[in-house]
Amino acid sequence: MNITDLAGTGFQTGAIVRLKKLGQPDIVATSVVVTPETQITCDFDLTGAAGGDWDVFVENADGQSGTLAGGFQIRYPVPITTSISPASKTAGEAGFTLTVNGTNFTPDSDVMWNGASRVTTYVSPTKLTAVIVAGDITAVGTANVTVSNPAPGGGTSNALTFTIIPQKPSITSISPSFGPAGTVITIKGAYFGPSRGAATVNFNAIKAAAADYISWSDTEIVVRVPSDAVTGPVTVTANNGTSNAKTYTVSSPIWYLAEGTSDYGFVTYITIANPNTTAVTALVTYMTKTGPQTRAEISLPAMSQTFFDPSGDIGQTDFSTKVECKEEKTICVDRRMTWTGPGADSPEGHSSVGVTAPAKTWYLPEGSSKWGFETWLLIQNPSSTTDATATVTYMIEGEELKIVTHNVPRASRASFNMETDIGQKDASIKVESDIPVIPERAMYRNNRREGHDSIGTTAPATDYYLAEGTTDWGFTTYLLVQNPNATPTDVTVTYMTPTGAKPQAPFTMPANSRKTIKVNDVADVSKTDLSTKVHGSAPIIAERAMYWDNGTGEACHDSIGMDSPHATFYLPDGETYAGTETWTLVQNPNTTPVSVEISYLTNTGTGNVVFTETIPANSRKTFNMADKLPYIGASIKVTSKTAGKKIMVERAMYWNNRGAGTDTIGGFSN
Repeated sequence: MNITDLAGTGFQTGAIVRLKKLGQPDIVATSVVVTPETQITCDFDLTGAAGGDWDVFVENADGQSGTLAGGFQIRYPVPITTSISPASKTAGEAGFTLTVNGTNFTPDSDVMWNGASRVTTYVSPTKLTAVIVAGDITAVGTANVTVSNPAPGGGTSNALTFTIIPQKPSITSISPSFGPAGTVITIKGAYFGPSRGAATVNFNAIKAAAADYISWSDTEIVVRVPSDAVTGPVTVTANNGTSNAKTYTVSSPIWYLAEGTSDYGFVTYITIANPNTTAVTALVTYMTKTGPQTRAEISLPAMSQTFFDPSGDIGQTDFSTKVECKEEKTICVDRRMTWTGPGADSPEGHSSVGVTAPAKTWYLPEGSSKWGFETWLLIQNPSSTTDATATVTYMIEGEELKIVTHNVPRASRASFNMETDIGQKDASIKVESDIPVIPERAMYRNNRREGHDSIGTTAPATDYYLAEGTTDWGFTTYLLVQNPNATPTDVTVTYMTPTGAKPQAPFTMPANSRKTIKVNDVADVSKTDLSTKVHGSAPIIAERAMYWDNGTGEACHDSIGMDSPHATFYLPDGETYAGTETWTLVQNPNTTPVSVEISYLTNTGTGNVVFTETIPANSRKTFNMADKLPYIGASIKVTSKTAGKKIMVERAMYWNNRGAGTDTIGGFSN
């Protein structure tokens, strides 16, 4: 600061000028000029000087001096802030040191946090630090940071914003931590947010779809594992970041089979595929009319097929089955039932893969108590403690809905006759239960000369795939489409043939209805092998039934479709003994060819056969097990080897010169 007129008397050239204040170091003037003896000009560097009144002291070279008490006042400037560091912290973190940058700071400056002074350290005229305690950042929001200089002069700076951000989500547990796609899991932790909003649960890179979320709170999420999830980390991503990871293992260690009987002339076989490279152990529980019964543990060799007849364990009775891998590894289980109808010239059979978890809602598109059919709804209640109340909705073709209620005792299976419920009608079925259950539907015709069976599906979807199908070789194929919506739905059917995709003219389905398509009557596919894709403008369900007659009377098989293709399929049953045919149907719904690896897994796990084939775009190929393994039993594993391209697989079996046959989809993984 330049002083242009320090007035007095007796000033001499060479005089020293100082500012003095008790408790403060002197400020010595520079560039002192005495012009005449009554005036001095000089400069003072006031950087860091304390404000207030200072004495002016002048001392000549001969030692004479004079003091003007309180003759000079230092006034503080108004501070200016330019930046703070850090500018944000997460709520709940520990206290920290805040750095404030700017100008016009003094040793008496205070850093203010929302107007309240914080312990401040003066570093330089352009920098201060302040102690911010943990209590200052407990609540999400913002704080105003200012600097205050005291009087004389002084004032409060402009404000800078400090952001207190929410804590990142934190997962403490997921339960269960293993299971198949579609399993409902509970994620516990903190800072998920009070509602989902745009937040997501991530299974590896796969985000759960909106329909997969069952409940969401700040500390708990209940969500369904996506159908294309794979083993890996589960995280939660919200506005405040992505959580730590917990591992979910996608596996299918538990299987349920609702249908089964060793009575009334039926023979039931249960087949287990072990696709693991190590041996595992199967635990089997039968749910019978008299309660649950178990059998001895079954050792499953690595990469093998194992089958057994439950009648040796439980005698002649109706039953459902639960099969569990003791080691919690993936297995796959299906069931084949055979019988000969009264007076029939050939035995017949039906089969179905199991399901990996019970659920409260199921859909079954096929069903008829008309045209000589008997249709049975089999509902398995695996709960050991609670009876199930099932509400069954029949979506009758061309008529109004009919709703009936059935009770299923705990740890048991109950069978319900469609004709008893609704009379002689064609109808799809929806099952809603107060606790999770497993339904199947079995259908018989012509005094049980023929019959087929299928599991249901737990959710409609805009796309359904069916790998098997033909209008050639004496087969008649029917496509059953169920619209469970309260509004009409536009449906497009595309048939994938050896010569490429063949679309059928679109049609509209009324609300809560079923439509039956005789595929043989569709002109472009009237004599060809085919797979099918069914697309709805709203979610639908599709199923396929096939009929033929080898001269011993009509036979049939059936399968539910799947709402998406998958990377790997497992089909436990399969054999080539005594003329039995086992066909693997592989559908490629992609617009480019895919390479698939097909493995036949023998009873012992030795002598397995593995080969690779290419499936053209939008087409289907069929593989005869006897071409590779004559006169043997084997499970089937099919894997797409083309990265990112998934497939759909079914298995059809025939015996007695095609007097009998079965079909089913497989279990899957991604």
